Amino acid sequence: MALRVGILFNLPMKPLKGEEIDYLAEEEILDQVNAVQEALERLGIHYCLLPVGDDIEEVIRALKTSELDAVINLCEGFMGDSSLEMCIPSILELLRIPYTGSTPLTLGLCQDKGLAKAVLKAYGVPTPDYCIMMKHDKPHVSLSFPLIVKPLREDASIGITRRSFVKNLMELKSQVEYINDTYRQPALVEEYISGREFNVSILGNESPIVLPISEIIFDFEDEPKIVDYKAKWFKESEEYIKTRPVCPAELDEDVRSKVEDAALRAYRVLGCRDYARVDIRFEDKTGKPYVLEVNPNPDVSPEAGFTRSLKVAGISFEDFIKKILEFALERADRGS
Repeated sequence: MALRVGILFNLPMKPLKGEEIDYLAEEEILDQVNAVQEALERLGIHYCLLPVGDDIEEVIRALKTSELDAVINLCEGFMGDSSLEMCIPSILELLRIPYTGSTPLTLGLCQDKGLAKAVLKAYGVPTPDYCIMMKHDKPHVSLSFPLIVKPLREDASIGITRRSFVKNLMELKSQVEYINDTYRQPALVEEYISGREFNVSILGNESPIVLPISEIIFDFEDEPKIVDYKAKWFKESEEYIKTRPVCPAELDEDVRSKVEDAALRAYRVLGCRDYARVDIRFEDKTGKPYVLEVNPNPDVSPEAGFTRSLKVAGISFEDFIKKILEFALERADRGS
């Protein structure tokens, strides 16, 4: 019997909070959907599209009547709210439909950057010192400037600009207030790590493999050297032009070993499944890698870092899709 697969994704919507320009990150999902469609066509696998709009009952009806063998979960939120990302695979769990990617628990944990960092610290995985702040909170005196201020529960560099790099109490208070008011959530404040930045893509479960590592080359003379929202989404901007990904990164074996070890430890302790991307800063003066963030549902569009690492590894996109479907179907066979 031919395999029948659903592609589950959130329809781009104007975010319920934040800035107007944040919609650009929402649109990116369509590039991922197109790439997965083309891969399934090349594999000769029957598929249907399962767009998630503002009517969750419609999605549930489609899931119950489509007679799917598995679902490729690309959903990054619901109704423009990324904090609801974990809720969609929860429905798949309840309907007992096999799906690709991480569990609701892992998606929710990684969505809350503070909780994720607390787990990393508990397991001895290096991550920058941090605190969670609201605008009426007193600054955390144990942190050392400069600091980075970002929304607690957003991804895709949403809410991150050059102003996120703060050098004193006045700038800190102003940026925390901006995050609280504009994004309607606490701010994550963490120490800025000066050094090389790496995107580490990982594939697999019991014996996950690290794909060729990407390095972000910053052509700015001064700090901050960060991948802010413009650097990620505005191709004509100075930030985008001066932020260049290079894959494979040029690394000596000592640095490579430390970066890979930190990434794999983060992948495991946060319960990532099938595939994920771990962002790391390597501090030259201490020779230590710091996990900045773990993305258990990374962008897999043609120009994304994860896809770039697949290409360098010699893994075609259709082979990647076939592999993660196999993971989902194996779990179904095991009843897990």
